[in-house]
Amino acid sequence: MEPVDQRLILIQDEIRESFGWDINSDYASAKSLSYSCKNPTVSLRFDSTVTVVGAAAEPGIVPSNPTIAADGAIGAIADLSKVALIVTDGDGGPYLEEALNRGIPICLHAHGDNVDAWNEVLSIINEDQEVILTHQTPKKIEGMHNPGGFTDGDRAVCIAFALGAKEVELIGFSTKDVGQWSGVTDKKRKLIKLQWMNKVLQIFSLRADDEK
Repeated sequence: MEPVDQRLILIQDEIRESFGWDINSDYASAKSLSYSCKNPTVSLRFDSTVTVVGAAAEPGIVPSNPTIAADGAIGAIADLSKVALIVTDGDGGPYLEEALNRGIPICLHAHGDNVDAWNEVLSIINEDQEVILTHQTPKKIEGMHNPGGFTDGDRAVCIAFALGAKEVELIGFSTKDVGQWSGVTDKKRKLIKLQWMNKVLQIFSLRADDEK
């Protein structure tokens, strides 16, 4: 799974510099996750429109397209039959755990400070549950991919296009509100992260709902 635009990778360096994060922490977490996860990989391709559901979605969504849920936003989806993948860094709260127990394929992400979170996810899922592993470094890591992006939401969009989506429909993407399906977070910092999310979306000529 390769990024469809190299800018999706380059912006990760900008984001790290903006927040003062150390790339070595990202790399160490990714290597550890690659070693720890022995689950089978997800065999998944799209050939049409994909819906991506973000943390600001209203509850009760019944998708008509193949759907990717961004972490805890899985809780907004009333009918899970179209959900092809959950993109998570492990902080999606009880909504994520319920979905994991259903065996929905996941894309599990490693960044520098979420080792405990991805370990928790691995402790919940069955050994035969399908998993894609992602990281956010420019290095090649065996068994992992970097499709680009930053937050679970925009990374889900990167993944949708990397897996063949022709178009992406966004539901529940906001730069001004921390969505109800977000995990416990620092609101001020989260709003800054959402601005970076929107910059990633703009690479695809997409915008959050309240930026259109």
